[in-house]
Amino acid sequence: MTIATAPSTAKPKREMKVLSLGLMRTGTASIAEALTILGYQDVYHGIKAIDAKDDWAIMNRAADASFPVLPTYTGKPFTRAQWDELWGHCEGVTDVAAAFAPKLIEAYPDAKVLLVVRDFDKWFKSVDEGVLKQLWGPAADFSISYVEPILGSEAGVAARKQMLGLFEAHTVEEMRANARKAYDRHNRTIREMVPPEQLLEYHMGEGWEPICEFLGKPVPDVEFPWVNEAAELRRVIANKIKRDLWAAIKVVAPWVGGAAAVGVGSWTMAKNNGYL
Repeated sequence: MTIATAPSTAKPKREMKVLSLGLMRTGTASIAEALTILGYQDVYHGIKAIDAKDDWAIMNRAADASFPVLPTYTGKPFTRAQWDELWGHCEGVTDVAAAFAPKLIEAYPDAKVLLVVRDFDKWFKSVDEGVLKQLWGPAADFSISYVEPILGSEAGVAARKQMLGLFEAHTVEEMRANARKAYDRHNRTIREMVPPEQLLEYHMGEGWEPICEFLGKPVPDVEFPWVNEAAELRRVIANKIKRDLWAAIKVVAPWVGGAAAVGVGSWTMAKNNGYL
């Protein structure tokens, strides 16, 4: 008698080849798409992983291991094996990985590093409107405080810790005050840590040639991708909040009083913030 077994869901082990460590809102979604076109496997971007609970749980622990400014800081840096648990199946990482740039450069010393640089004022305006106000707005407060705990999700908590750690701040107001210093420190640290032959400093709009020459890839016969990351992020977050709200209501449905309270609060919050 043969017993059928479920197919393995284990992720393949791959070599990390490209660390794209430009900060979020420097064209990270476009870079992720470009690396994919060039043939790199499982290029990681936070938008694609927004519902990956396990990933966010690891990133939550990684933040605690990486940022002394956090009250939850453990002082025990992540090992290569722990980073591999999150990104060992990827040949490239972007976006959320940038918050951990120094740690990843140490963990993957053979990877080539791409640093996308953007005008600071334009960058911070985009980050403030598209990241900080999203993570510290009323809908996020409600979701992180009430909805995510019901669902066992750590995404909002982890994302907040990454931003606070990156900006070396305790509050969102302090993050805004520290923005210029944090931006300059991030780019300077990468330039200092990475050997010149392994580092490409890139500005969006320069096209395929610099990246392909740096990575030893032929120039594709397609236009360099452009992804409207701000619009895509708003859409993805809105859909996630809506899904999470309804999932939370279903979880507490056996307790009618709780379901009613969560349902009314969830519906009101979602309606007021344009998610329904």
